[in-house]
Amino acid sequence: MQLIIPAGVNVLEYVRQKGLFLPAYCSGAGECGKCRVKLIAGSLDITPEDRRLLQETQLSQGLRLACKAFTKSPVRVELPDTPSQYDTPDKYWETPDPAHTFGIAADIGTTTIALSLVDITDKRPVRTVTVTNSAAAYGADVITRLGSALSGKGSEIRKAMQHDLLTALQKLEAPSLNIIKMTVAANTAMYHLLLGFDCLGLCKAPFAPATLGGETLPLYELLGGECALPDIPVTLVKGISAFVGGDISSGLASLPESGKTLLFLDLGTNGEAALVADDKLFCASAAAGPALEGGELSCGCGGVRGAVCRVYDKDGALAFDTIDNAPPVGICGSGAIDALAFCLDKGYIDKQGTFLDSFADTGLALAENISLTGQDIRELQLAKAAIRACLDTLLVSADKTYADIDSLIIAGGFGHFLDIDSACTVGLIPKELKPKTHSLGNTSLKGAQQSLYDDSFFSRLSVLCSKAATLPLSDDEGFKERFIENINFNT
Repeated sequence: MQLIIPAGVNVLEYVRQKGLFLPAYCSGAGECGKCRVKLIAGSLDITPEDRRLLQETQLSQGLRLACKAFTKSPVRVELPDTPSQYDTPDKYWETPDPAHTFGIAADIGTTTIALSLVDITDKRPVRTVTVTNSAAAYGADVITRLGSALSGKGSEIRKAMQHDLLTALQKLEAPSLNIIKMTVAANTAMYHLLLGFDCLGLCKAPFAPATLGGETLPLYELLGGECALPDIPVTLVKGISAFVGGDISSGLASLPESGKTLLFLDLGTNGEAALVADDKLFCASAAAGPALEGGELSCGCGGVRGAVCRVYDKDGALAFDTIDNAPPVGICGSGAIDALAFCLDKGYIDKQGTFLDSFADTGLALAENISLTGQDIRELQLAKAAIRACLDTLLVSADKTYADIDSLIIAGGFGHFLDIDSACTVGLIPKELKPKTHSLGNTSLKGAQQSLYDDSFFSRLSVLCSKAATLPLSDDEGFKERFIENINFNT
């Protein structure tokens, strides 16, 4: 779409004021290069950030970074299309039985919000929709987003998330049904941002959040206004700590009790992990950064139409697939891990992650204007090192080894599309766990779904939270050492 921007304003700020979504993963610092707009009419100066992050051909085509663009006179710009998120196997769409009773389950993720219409009578979801979490415009990772809230953007972020929820509720197309309750699962930061709570306690020691969830409140209070549904009670799934939230506890409570030694890993901007062993629960969260979800990568994008999602060797040559087989628009997290594994398998990079001379300038070219660069590899190395060090630290704390693990559960939308072979090649997942690894998709949403018809869900959740021990990795010298040990690749 095109938009006329008046004189004397910052383009990104004006777009936000209009309630429109424009990704700005660095929260407007001129570092991520994602907030690109195309100048259609008028004039916008080319900034140093434009020259650093955009190619000369792109500048000549009128592309500018909205976060650093200030208008001296009115201009017309074209905003990029906001593609829909990658459809996951969690999606359902059935005609509900109007004689039944229903509830709504929600998972509010850092990048995506998913809602399900759950048939309580039949004990199953019948419809699921997803929308992009518009708060990503204020920072791709949780820390940046919390910083935006503390700098005075909290009200804007809250309204954006409320609008997203309302949009998702409308997409369910269920206002005439007998809907009696709703459950929401989210990480602790998302609870604070959605409820408008002070986020300062999440940003500095001793990390005392205003809430961990567990509240029940009216739907209209959650949304900040009325909607087509009745004002049903909404319960927030209680989390475990400031950095191990209701999304993780919801996922853990959704799993059948087995008595086995289990590793649970939710891959994303925040790599949350849990170890269930000897009737104990050890939890930790590592700041993996947004690279695993396409953020901070030079050509990165989310799991959207046209994203390169698979990279592989075909008859000795590089080949790739895109979401919906659409023309490539960028590379998402699963594609980036595949591309990195491809480089390692071919010997294009060494164990430090440095490209051979023949690739030093260009990186691994995938398509026109889409490549994996040396800096991208640095970002992926930091992410995988944080995840592995987190897992290693959990095992040390429980006096376990990877040989003791019966199953590794990979949760989250990204994890569902992750190629396990590639993940093992780059060192994200220990190779000895490859045959024991299972991807279960959005377990946070599944837990919220279960809570609507399983009377024992919240009692299981209470038991889990009561026996959980959270490891503060930021103060753990062993974690720091393991992080450094896991930076390099095993070539």
